[in-house]
Amino acid sequence: MGPGDRVPIPVSVQIFTARRVIAMTDSDPEAFGCLGEWVVATGSVAELRERFPGAVVTDFGDAAVVPGLNDAHQHPTMVAEDLLQVDLSPENVASPTEIAAALRERADSTPPGEWVRGSRYDHTKSSGGTILARSDLDEVSIEHPVLVVHVAGHWGAVNTPGLAAAGLTDDSEDPPGGELGRDGSGRLNGILYEQALFDLAYPAVARREPVVPPSGLEDRLRALGEYSRMLHAAGITSVGDALVGPDGLELLQAAERRGELSLRVNMLVAYPHFDHMCRLGLATDFGGARLRLGGIKAFVDGAVAGGTCLLEEPYTGGGGHGIQTVTREELTELVRRVHDAGSRVGVHANGDRAINQLLDALEAADEANPRPGARHRIEHCTVVDEKIVERMRRLGLVAVPFGSYVAYHGDKLVGYYGMERLERMFAHRSLLDAGIAAAGSSDYPCGPYQPLLALQSCVTRRAADGTVLGDSQRITPREALALYTTGSAYASGEEGIKGRLAPGHLADFVVLDEDPLAVDPNRLSGIGVRETWVGAEQVWP
Repeated sequence: MGPGDRVPIPVSVQIFTARRVIAMTDSDPEAFGCLGEWVVATGSVAELRERFPGAVVTDFGDAAVVPGLNDAHQHPTMVAEDLLQVDLSPENVASPTEIAAALRERADSTPPGEWVRGSRYDHTKSSGGTILARSDLDEVSIEHPVLVVHVAGHWGAVNTPGLAAAGLTDDSEDPPGGELGRDGSGRLNGILYEQALFDLAYPAVARREPVVPPSGLEDRLRALGEYSRMLHAAGITSVGDALVGPDGLELLQAAERRGELSLRVNMLVAYPHFDHMCRLGLATDFGGARLRLGGIKAFVDGAVAGGTCLLEEPYTGGGGHGIQTVTREELTELVRRVHDAGSRVGVHANGDRAINQLLDALEAADEANPRPGARHRIEHCTVVDEKIVERMRRLGLVAVPFGSYVAYHGDKLVGYYGMERLERMFAHRSLLDAGIAAAGSSDYPCGPYQPLLALQSCVTRRAADGTVLGDSQRITPREALALYTTGSAYASGEEGIKGRLAPGHLADFVVLDEDPLAVDPNRLSGIGVRETWVGAEQVWP
């Protein structure tokens, strides 16, 4: 064998091919070769056979293969808890009567005094726009504290025993960054907004010991495995868990330690735990290819679908400007501390007023301590204008907008924001044209996790009833696919190993029934997912 001859590679190399391989590179190869969990070569089948004699060839036939889909911002550890509770999704319950029946059934099998919890409640789809309140939940049970959380995750409702368990009375004051709902006479109506809800049931961001206890670790591990299979069935191989606290970290580490973490997870640790993280000497990018620390999560305002985000102009039809969850001073301080520690901050900011305040804080931090390439993120980044986009471009920020909100929440968006403002919401076109990196995000359970529905939403901008919302923000199918591949990889600082089917990248890929770049965009959500592979190992079906 001469010095120019190729050294034979062991038979463990696998070659994959299909009618169409969309590698998200400059040109699409016919096939790609994998060694272990990595792509090591691309080219034609003949070339790869010659290079890797004896390699096993898998031909997916008339299918299309794309890189593993990556949802940059959702909440798998939160969902693992929700799956153990009562699912009040509109697909399951379509009326207040059905909601009450589902909760009552759980109460009947729950010991008195223990919490009954419902998740993914959508008042516009399941209760005719009327919000469930304390009196409605008292009719479910007065022997159990009952909590129902809205699909947006930023407000919920409790019954009278729930208020008592939380120590809330008619004389209680609103917590900083939250509100207690009241009826016309000033009595608590059981609705808890923002920090008032977080303090009750979200350990990652509670400012006191949460009142609602989490489920046991074994139950949550089982639910996380179930949810992972749901994501794999939709073609998802990587996620960003955008609100991790001690309970979530325990869950993810236990799953990885047991070899049960089939997803790749990029964690954003909730800001209340930043000091502890610093004491341990941890910073952004710590971890491996399966579980890693991606940055620190914080909040400025409320939810788009919940009608609580912070706007410069009031909500359509009145209703004020929304809810601010931190003061300007707190925001400036937290951004500066994370920036100076060398970590990445991912801040939830939906409304244009919230985004402007965040940009003020980021500009101040960068001016005091320039960090080129810091890649701070604006989570959701929903309502923008030309000035906001330009400020983001100058700072080199990453935007993580919702992918499927037009398709899924469009029925309520016009009433909150109006058609004119929707032209600058979920502004993928404006962001990409400005050269701003943008990632794909569902924020599940707040919106559907299926990326193909998000691609359709971004390309068509059609709500469920066919109405086009924000036509000027349409993007191409390839740009939409890039959000959930190369864009999300860039957002987590992993563009060197994720988002493409290219040598040196992880062998995460999805086998689709049809080519997403060639079908009618109105059919994108209906493309079937045949198989999902993580690290060249099949994880679904």
